[in-house]
Amino acid sequence: MRRVTRLRRLGLVSAVVAAGLATAPVAAHADGYDTPRSATAVGAGSTYAAGLAAAHQRSRAAVLAVGHDCDAGTYSAMLTYASPGGGTWVFQSTHTAMCVD
Repeated sequence: MRRVTRLRRLGLVSAVVAAGLATAPVAAHADGYDTPRSATAVGAGSTYAAGLAAAHQRSRAAVLAVGHDCDAGTYSAMLTYASPGGGTWVFQSTHTAMCVD
C-alpha cells in the first residue's frame, strides 16, 4: 500500500512540474539581447546572389539603425522580380534579430 501511495505522489509531483514548465513564460536573454526587432527591405543586383545579398544587407542595416547591438538573427527573402534576360534580380528580405534596447 505504501508503494502505491509513493507512486501516486511521484505522478502528481511530476504532473505539477510539467504543467509549471509548460506555462512559465520564456526567460529573457541573460546577456541583455531581449528586444526583438525586424525590418523589411528591397535589394537588387545583376545576379541572383548579388540581389539576394543586397536585400539581406539592407534589411540588416535597417534593424541595426534602430537596435544598436543585435545578434545574427534570421533572414527570409522572396524573389519579387527577375528580368527576362536574367540581368536584374530584385528581392524583398526581412531580417529578424534580438537586440539590446
